[in-house]
Amino acid sequence: MVNHYAVGPDMPGGTRHYSLARELVARGHRVTIFAASFNHGAGRERIVWGRGLVRRQNVNGVRFIWLRTVPYHGNTVRRQVNMLSFLPLFLLAQAGETRPDVVIGSTVHPFAAFGAWVAARVRRVPFVFEIRDLWPQTLVDLGALRMGSPYERGLRLLEAHLVRQASAVITLLPGIRDYLRGQGLPDQHVVYLPNGADLASFAPDAAPPVPDRATADVLAAIARLRSEERFVLGYVGAFGRVNRVDLLVAAATIAEARAPGRIGLVVVGEGPERRAVEAAAAGRREVAVATSVPKTQVPRVLRALDATVVHTTRTPVYRYGVSFNKLYEYMAAERPIVFACECAYDPVEASGAGETIPPDDAEALAEAFLRLADTSADTRRAMGAAGLAYVRREHDFERLGETLAAVVEGRLPAG
Repeated sequence: MVNHYAVGPDMPGGTRHYSLARELVARGHRVTIFAASFNHGAGRERIVWGRGLVRRQNVNGVRFIWLRTVPYHGNTVRRQVNMLSFLPLFLLAQAGETRPDVVIGSTVHPFAAFGAWVAARVRRVPFVFEIRDLWPQTLVDLGALRMGSPYERGLRLLEAHLVRQASAVITLLPGIRDYLRGQGLPDQHVVYLPNGADLASFAPDAAPPVPDRATADVLAAIARLRSEERFVLGYVGAFGRVNRVDLLVAAATIAEARAPGRIGLVVVGEGPERRAVEAAAAGRREVAVATSVPKTQVPRVLRALDATVVHTTRTPVYRYGVSFNKLYEYMAAERPIVFACECAYDPVEASGAGETIPPDDAEALAEAFLRLADTSADTRRAMGAAGLAYVRREHDFERLGETLAAVVEGRLPAG
């Protein structure tokens, strides 16, 4: 598996590939994940030190090969250099490894997936292309890339090449076939494999690891808000441009003005917009901003909350659906969700796990916070139970792992 942004369970971030790899290992496969050692969310090097360029690590039976890429802060040109530096390091590192049976290349970004295709071609094995994010469409929709520019056209050509060369296209987006057809690309080899949750780690009787310092700080912040008899909502995820966590802070501030002492908000994470979030929350007693916690501690944090919230700015690419990892973890923790997102295939509406409202509106968010706080405990428990049932049915990693096993074993796609 080649995913620039893959992380292990002891780190913050999306552990999709680690969780899927664990399922493959349980079925007798040997799995190696190639990933960058520079952590995007934290904005710092975490694994490869000194003059080293590569570090090999076994994490619960899953092999990681960490590649040291160029450091950066924010969405500057150095981030592009960071992405490009991953490609040659991967090609060199994989050359010394045992010949695989299948190579999976995952976006974002497409350069890592291109490297996976090159490796598969050289090794003469099947290449599987995983589309986690639509590049360049997402960049165009966000206004970060001009339609028709040389870079946009180049990324389109690269995307088309990878789709056509793949023996299977794994996608997290339920509406991806519409996108591919719109681009004049084949779609008969698409396999839907969304994000999910490790339900065993969210079970009430699961023994969570001893809290680290970051987790203890988050739990203390929640306890402080609870001691004030506030209804505590939480966000655990990235602080990026799309997430607009600062808008969540603004909503909590509005709710505090309307109903003093009623709402508390804890936002947990890292990312390029963290400073803006901290500035917005400065001096606000109803808001706590905490640093990211290891993935193994996320169930403990979520279970300490009364409810959860997801906000993502209005983005046209969501017409093909969404698959936010944090959303399914919120559901697995049986916490009701305020979902501020405009998308097709809305999982919160489909599951009955909470309330969907329009994005980019702090007033609407504040009203939703207060409505949920005033909802009966029985109704909130029913929302939580509905979310858990939905995840168990559609997004349990054990079930998703069986689908991936069928792909790497050549049983999917079938026709």
